[in-house]
Amino acid sequence: MLKRIFAIMLRDLKSGTRDFMIIYILIAPFLLALILKALVPSAGSTTIKVAVPESLDEAVVSYLEGYAKIELLEDEKAITNRVEKTDDIFGLVAKDGGFLIIAQGNEVKGTQELLAYIMDAYENKDINLPIEVKTSDIGWKLSPLKQYGANFLIVFGSVFGGMLILLALVEEKMYNTLAAINVAAISKVEFVIGKGLLGFIVPLVGTIGTFLILDFEGLNYGMALVTVFCIALISVIIGFAIGIINSEPIGAIASMKMVFLPVMASVFGGIFLSEKWHVLLYWSPFYWAFRSVDAIILQTATWTQIAINSGIIIGLTAIVFALLSKRIRHGLN
Repeated sequence: MLKRIFAIMLRDLKSGTRDFMIIYILIAPFLLALILKALVPSAGSTTIKVAVPESLDEAVVSYLEGYAKIELLEDEKAITNRVEKTDDIFGLVAKDGGFLIIAQGNEVKGTQELLAYIMDAYENKDINLPIEVKTSDIGWKLSPLKQYGANFLIVFGSVFGGMLILLALVEEKMYNTLAAINVAAISKVEFVIGKGLLGFIVPLVGTIGTFLILDFEGLNYGMALVTVFCIALISVIIGFAIGIINSEPIGAIASMKMVFLPVMASVFGGIFLSEKWHVLLYWSPFYWAFRSVDAIILQTATWTQIAINSGIIIGLTAIVFALLSKRIRHGLN
């Protein structure tokens, strides 16, 4: 049984690689994650680089390493030559009891002043200022773009598996092989499972890839995979329902795009709507997946929370299946 199921899945994967659209669906989660990573600001993007002589006091070098990336060079001449290169880097040498900043003049605006403030703070570190400095936490644990962007990619990527299923079914209908399962040495259950496997594997692999590409650390991958598996169920069901009633790929993809609307409404509604209005989104399984993934990314999720949200997703999916099961069975006959 397992051999026949995997044979169907591998056949779909092999035949699908002939179609550029299917290849794009397979790599899309990784491409989108790479684009998001390029857009997300990082701490390193604001770090200045400073070239200093090897003879500079180790206390100064140690202090600078807390604010900048340091390059140790032989002398002032070597530092000047380094500053004249195309990248943004300053030179710093001790001179006349103070420090001299060597700049080319075309550095990012404000960075030279930033280095001057850093060295001024070092030179006046023993002065007690008549002020009190306090910090406050406004609640952001990481970049909002990274947090919600990754969440959107994961929830949105769950639909890609369903698209692969409907394209495989459309191909079966185009070559008139779908009807052959009625006389083939394979049961309909095995056929459905084999066709549906990619609908789960693609979102699960895409989720892991998204987390790895975006450099998330300390996440509970078990919680994430359970959530994505549950949300992939509804995409698989919709993929079957659309695939068996369409006879050409363009129409099938156009029909599947209707699923994008509740996905985007659930995610953007969860982000921008006030908490009291979230009740308007309770009908959507994608909203509950968004809630789970958000808690997982922020590392505040518990297994109880994931179990409740997953139970709601499966319950809503059961309703969708009850509505579409007759159409799916009829299409497979």
